[in-house]
Amino acid sequence: MAKRKPAILTIAGFDPTGGAGISVDSAVFRSLGFHPLTVLTSVAAQGASRVAQIQGLSGDFIRRELEIVSQEFQPRAVKIGMLYGEPAVLACADFIEKHGLSAVLDPLIWASSGRSLLRASAMRSLSQRLIPMCRLITPNLQEARYFLRMPILNLSEAAQAARWLARRWETWVLLKGGHLPGPPVDVLTDGDQVRRYPHSRIAEGTNLRGTGCALSAAAAVGLAQGKPVEEAVEFAVKFLQKAIANHYLAAQNKSVGYLHFPAGQAR
Repeated sequence: MAKRKPAILTIAGFDPTGGAGISVDSAVFRSLGFHPLTVLTSVAAQGASRVAQIQGLSGDFIRRELEIVSQEFQPRAVKIGMLYGEPAVLACADFIEKHGLSAVLDPLIWASSGRSLLRASAMRSLSQRLIPMCRLITPNLQEARYFLRMPILNLSEAAQAARWLARRWETWVLLKGGHLPGPPVDVLTDGDQVRRYPHSRIAEGTNLRGTGCALSAAAAVGLAQGKPVEEAVEFAVKFLQKAIANHYLAAQNKSVGYLHFPAGQAR
């Protein structure tokens, strides 16, 4: 008799290089024993180091995707990545509200090349409608600076910024500290208590694609497994460090690296 696997959902964009977005989320889910459900929000024309164009899907189409998936599967949790437009933001918010799913949101605003990944018209709905419905938000430093309109220059300021965001949104915030000076430290808080997750710098000098996608996807797996947020984040941080340590090269640009997720890498 065939083995049955639990399902988990990603709502995100498509990167044709396979370095980020839905492709990475699916790889993370499969490596950790889950069946991936993938609802597409947008398609990007991009290479290993630049985004040339983004085409967002209509809100009606995204809602149709979500409707059909939810009729035939029962996802244990959802990871949300690139949304691009307000119709996608509102479709996600309505879906989470209806089904009561634990959601991890990676609030993608800009690509590393500087290209906008979220239209300005969607910012208000993201902050006021979707984010407060999610169980965990995983901004990087640039995104946290945008939401707070303030500089974040060291670990102490990162911890305070994460607290402010968690209190504003009334949810857990994991502020990714990879761009802080010194050894990277990710900061998790519910607005009161703060936990720090220090880790080593691996593959310095390499532009690793999809690290934020993989971290938030692995955290969603942790929640789907019934872990509390703190344990889900610790699980995700360890998972990502192993994926980084096993990274590989594929593009002609040898400074761009890709994550590797062997099956059973973290449990």
